[in-house]
Amino acid sequence: MDHPLADDSSRLLASVDAALLSLEHAEALGTLLQTGMASSAMVLVRCQYEAFTRSVWIMHCATEEQVELLSLPPEAGKSEERLPMLSKMLHAFAQVPFLAHLLPHLIELKTYAWQPLNSFVHAGVHALSRSRDGFPTPLAINVIRMSNNMSIMAGQHLAILSGIPDMQKKVLRLNETYSGCLLFDEEKRRVIREASLSGQSI
Repeated sequence: MDHPLADDSSRLLASVDAALLSLEHAEALGTLLQTGMASSAMVLVRCQYEAFTRSVWIMHCATEEQVELLSLPPEAGKSEERLPMLSKMLHAFAQVPFLAHLLPHLIELKTYAWQPLNSFVHAGVHALSRSRDGFPTPLAINVIRMSNNMSIMAGQHLAILSGIPDMQKKVLRLNETYSGCLLFDEEKRRVIREASLSGQSI
């Protein structure tokens, strides 16, 4: 985050804005959980996910016209109808070979959490139930881990935008250092631990 971008094109600037917004949502989520506002924090998980996805889409899939639209101030009065919603952005990722490694992670997160996240956004069953009965600690921990997963991905994307060779590998090593803070299944945790002990990189 402290490194300059590879260039100052509108595409990179818009992409980094969305990535930083994703990280801002993650920080706000943690603040809300600390103050006991877990249901509101859940809404930000979806916001974080969509901001990160938008960031990658801007960089690799958006047309010049769409980049220009996202670079304008709101008072310009341009309609955002030409911007794709989440499902269309994910579909666009499938057409970009460079994103083949990222798409399964985004789809997995969406499959795992989208229905309850929508419920929190729209004051549905999940939201009202948690407001009545409280938020179980194990669930809160997994929400934080899920958010941390997306923050790592945003960090990797920012590393790419810096244009600095091997910067992305430095971010990837955070998976090893902080595997306990990330949402992995036990097999993935085992692989990360073993790779860390052997000095390899995941």
